[in-house]
Amino acid sequence: MSAKRLGRKSFTLVDLLGLTAIAVFLLALGLPTLSRARELSKRAACSVNLRGIGVSARIYAAAHNGQWMVPPFKQSAIDEEGIDYLPSSYGFYGYPYSDPGAAGWIRDQETYSETPTYPAAGSTEISVTRAYWMLVRSGDVRVQHFICPSHLSDFADPTEQLDLYYDFTRYDSISYGYQVPFGPPDTRPREGADPRLILAADKGPYYTPGYDPSPLNLGDPPPLDLEDSPRLWRPLNSTNHGGRRNGDGQSVLFADGHTSFARIPAAGIDADNVYTLITNEWSKSPYNRIHGDNPHVSAAQNPYPGQGAFGAGPGMYSTTDSLIWP
Repeated sequence: MSAKRLGRKSFTLVDLLGLTAIAVFLLALGLPTLSRARELSKRAACSVNLRGIGVSARIYAAAHNGQWMVPPFKQSAIDEEGIDYLPSSYGFYGYPYSDPGAAGWIRDQETYSETPTYPAAGSTEISVTRAYWMLVRSGDVRVQHFICPSHLSDFADPTEQLDLYYDFTRYDSISYGYQVPFGPPDTRPREGADPRLILAADKGPYYTPGYDPSPLNLGDPPPLDLEDSPRLWRPLNSTNHGGRRNGDGQSVLFADGHTSFARIPAAGIDADNVYTLITNEWSKSPYNRIHGDNPHVSAAQNPYPGQGAFGAGPGMYSTTDSLIWP
């Protein structure tokens, strides 16, 4: 008895096209998930970078009386409104943004502190990012670790002879901001600070990248509350994760050394906005902390966190105001 041969149905072009269409459809469904997973991976790497910077800062503090990195500066000038850590506002009137204070400006010149012998010798025009470069010069942190993988245009500082310089080349050679280290010791990054205080984070939304970055006028902040959707806060978040005016949030480093991802910038103590100064206009309460003042607008009058936030006298500054710059 002979076995029957089963006939095989041929694979037609229509079948191939159908399978191709199904594959394309499934791929399209998976692409957003894949893209999201890739971003979450970059975000995790960004957080690791920030945590590593924090570890190096604490090692530095162990050898410097508990103080995190602070570039030398003329300390008496903080009461004279003399510290300039931001680019000049003259750019609004057609002048270049080349004033001291900008990252990369006079980066080959050392800063100096005032002394009893030379009380006028201290530096008053200093970039905040010089504090991070102190870790680079010491060899504790590589320039590559100051770049957030999620930022599409930032690149590692190309400097080769690191010990000849005192700052990063430009703003897009650094992705992380630092608590403004000028002012009374209580407002500077240090061991023993309130563990809830944010001392470093992804850089903020107020500046465009480049050698001489332009300050952005984001206008008066919208009347957002903590209960509002993080989607509405996106223009006020860091540009690292999502781009300008579309930030998904920011990695933040707390004084106790741990990091987390904050969906809105009002992530500090008492919902303090880490990218702004506490305003002393109590009529704005509770927005004096939640929104605060644009740091570029306020810096000439308030060169350090919390200055004047509670009026004159013993409470003239707040030790719980995070001011992450840039």
